[in-house]
Amino acid sequence: MKFSDKRAFIKLMSLLLAAENRMLGPYSHLTGFTGPMTEQDKASSSRCYTFSPRYTDLDTWRHVNNSRIYQLHQEARVRAHVSRFGQDAWFSDDARLRPVRSITDYRQVSWYGSDIDARISVTACDEDSFRVYSELHQNGVLVGTQDCLMGAFEDGRRIALPADIQQVMVDASTGSAAPLAPADYRDHLYHAHNFAIRQQLTPRYADVDADSQRSEAALALYMEQARSTGVRQLDFAGLGVLVASVDVSFEHYQAGWTPLELAAGISRIGNSSFLFTSCALHKDEVQVSARSVMVVIDPTTNRPVPISPALREQLEAWFI
Repeated sequence: MKFSDKRAFIKLMSLLLAAENRMLGPYSHLTGFTGPMTEQDKASSSRCYTFSPRYTDLDTWRHVNNSRIYQLHQEARVRAHVSRFGQDAWFSDDARLRPVRSITDYRQVSWYGSDIDARISVTACDEDSFRVYSELHQNGVLVGTQDCLMGAFEDGRRIALPADIQQVMVDASTGSAAPLAPADYRDHLYHAHNFAIRQQLTPRYADVDADSQRSEAALALYMEQARSTGVRQLDFAGLGVLVASVDVSFEHYQAGWTPLELAAGISRIGNSSFLFTSCALHKDEVQVSARSVMVVIDPTTNRPVPISPALREQLEAWFI
């Protein structure tokens, strides 16, 4: 896509979003999301929130960056937790609730200048974990979902859920969670040192959260960095690529200031998609890993297209 075409496309989308906002006006509740929570919302198992994308959330294609979309799901989770456990529930000096695994689907592109509405609910709970499911909508369109398996951590290791938290989550659960598919991409991690794509990363102060741990957001960003390092090396010959889904497994959240090693490779190649498997190694041990579903598209139509022989050859060189 030529730059002039992209600029015109962005301008058109901005105008359409602004027009939709004006048309919805006081009838925005018809989309199914209302922003401020009603008494009915508080009594239900689901929670609803409204977020405004920031200029700093945008990427080079001028839409909301995937990692920022991930952080909106995280923000909805934290706010829902605070609504159930009190104003100070966003931090802890004892057991800390963190994702064990998250599966984020990116269904549509999100844009600046229009609010994003989130709905989140607890879908399952047992002794050592619970599941939460969140949806993001922009102008009534479903733009993303996340299925998150939450666990409790203390001193860098998994523990059982605190009894008070488990009871609240059991009561809130809809019981609608389907079994998670196995995180079989983790089977490749024993030889992560041999992955073709490697990069050293220096931890930043901004990577530490309010509990002085490596933050969930930072670990998700590490996986984006590992993925993008590979993508930038590929010659797509005019084609484009989109991230359709990212499955992340978190081993622990312990912070550290020594450099991390990012490693990535290709675990599968389909007709128009391929799978990146990536991880971050801290002190030679995996701290986080991910499988990213990448879809090759024609930029003029935004539709999937077959992977060309030349691109397939490049990807095959990175097989793990």
